[in-house]
Amino acid sequence: MSRTWGRLGLLTAALLVAPGATMVSAADRPAGHRPTGSSLVGGAGAGSAHGHLLPAGTRPFAGIRRSQANLNARHAVADPPAPADLETEPSPQAWAVSLAAVDRAGRPAVDGRSGYAVYDLQTARQVAFGQLGPDTVVELPAGRYAVRATILTPGPTGDAESSTMALRPEITVAGPVDVVLDARPARRVTVRLTDADATSVSASVTVLQQASNGRFVRHEFGGVNFDDTPFYVTPTPQRADTTSYVYTVWQSAAKLYNLVQRTAGRVPDRLDLRVRPADLAAVRTRYTAQATGACGGTYIGPIFRNGPATVSFGTNFALPARRTEYYLPDPEVGWYTQFAQAADCGFAELDGQTGAPRTYHRAGVSEEVWNAAPLTPAVSGPSGEPLATRDGDQVTAWLPLYSDTQRRRVDFGGPYVGVTGSLALTAADMTPCVSATFEPLSCLVPPGTRDFRLTATARRDVRWSALSTRTETTWTFRSGTGTGRLPLIGTRYDLRLDDFNRAPAGRPFGFTVATDPPVPTARLSASTDGGVTWRAVPLTPTGDGWRALVANPAKGGVSLRFTATDSSGSTVTQQVDDAYLVG
Repeated sequence: MSRTWGRLGLLTAALLVAPGATMVSAADRPAGHRPTGSSLVGGAGAGSAHGHLLPAGTRPFAGIRRSQANLNARHAVADPPAPADLETEPSPQAWAVSLAAVDRAGRPAVDGRSGYAVYDLQTARQVAFGQLGPDTVVELPAGRYAVRATILTPGPTGDAESSTMALRPEITVAGPVDVVLDARPARRVTVRLTDADATSVSASVTVLQQASNGRFVRHEFGGVNFDDTPFYVTPTPQRADTTSYVYTVWQSAAKLYNLVQRTAGRVPDRLDLRVRPADLAAVRTRYTAQATGACGGTYIGPIFRNGPATVSFGTNFALPARRTEYYLPDPEVGWYTQFAQAADCGFAELDGQTGAPRTYHRAGVSEEVWNAAPLTPAVSGPSGEPLATRDGDQVTAWLPLYSDTQRRRVDFGGPYVGVTGSLALTAADMTPCVSATFEPLSCLVPPGTRDFRLTATARRDVRWSALSTRTETTWTFRSGTGTGRLPLIGTRYDLRLDDFNRAPAGRPFGFTVATDPPVPTARLSASTDGGVTWRAVPLTPTGDGWRALVANPAKGGVSLRFTATDSSGSTVTQQVDDAYLVG
């Protein structure tokens, strides 16, 4: 079974959720090249709570991606079940709420293209939506509600029409109510970046309101930029439950700017924003190739107070590649990157990686590398959560086999393209529990305490990689009935290879290898003939790992075999054929 690009949004969201939280589901909807006009998120006449991004393209990692995410999944509040013997309570009395909208020119917004949505501020549920007309009335029970309208204002002859997100953050319904959504007080949203070579490629405004039950109402609006179609938003009074975000992405040949301007407590009166590169965190990023040319792609997106944003921006490029990625520092805004590689930029079959969410607290320069060899199994997720656990006598193991060397970096797990092998758990008096697709392994094991062996064996033949052609990792450990992490030892290498994951040929080559958790004893061997013969590699303790020195051959690949034992007797033995190449 092939890993296809359409699954990666869901997997990224799942990996970004904190341990124990409910998964944020997301369905990818990428856009293609920049359209000639501006497209709207939650645009005119949008009926759903989430709106749409139009026009929708078909190319992955190329433009704006709109994820239909359940932003409340991480804050789910279960409703108590109704006793079966109780009669259904009568519906509460509903009151007529009349909605009228006025465009920026003072005219009634009854063009059939302007729309509204109403949200219950107790539950965050959307309770009404539709197009605005001359006599729009909704029936609502008594309570508190937020109302949003998307209002289009025609421009003078030859000028672009403007779009306004008009907000009434709270109305109280205790009887019939007349509500006016007025675009005239709205402020135009503009973002200016002082880099003449960069072009705006994605722009949106998100306003989050936290309901009484902890869930979130999301008001969202945007498109490709704030210039082709003028965008306006009405300011709001100060409210503890509100946070607003202006999110823009700018691109040039070797730079990608990711900017979120956050305002806590309100939509501000002034939305004319200016950004200087000198005020940003600059991350010099290398996307390496796995010893052969390929196509790489990224989706980069922000993480707001309720989880990953529903909008991210995708790019694709020939591997290897280098660029500088800029972020506006804000400790309350996180960022994620989803990286993929494939034989070509159609991404019909691919490998994917993601890592720990990150925040930037101040301006400055840092460096980051993606896709660095050796590619080995991960035993912990991006947030440090265990990927192999026991609950009573149920053992679950999900082990991404081809995670790169960076800490908290993982691939998206099986099934893999071009990979054969198995993941197997064995113990005395137990029928082997095996997954032939490397999908999550779920095993009912005998009660009590015993020694276990977990082995992942894989052969890989894909067009975009000449690395990790065969891997075998075996963990031995002791486990008893109970709940918690299995004591698997993780391994990470730091080889500092070039852009094609090659080391210098024909000379000694030093690198470090470490374990998580640290262990007192380890051994390393290397092979330069495809695993036929092995030579011991001296290890020197350094920090929480060891320094190794391998005599590299004049050409070809180097395979590594590593063994470590912790203080409780748990072990890991790992062999990686073609761990890196020389050249």
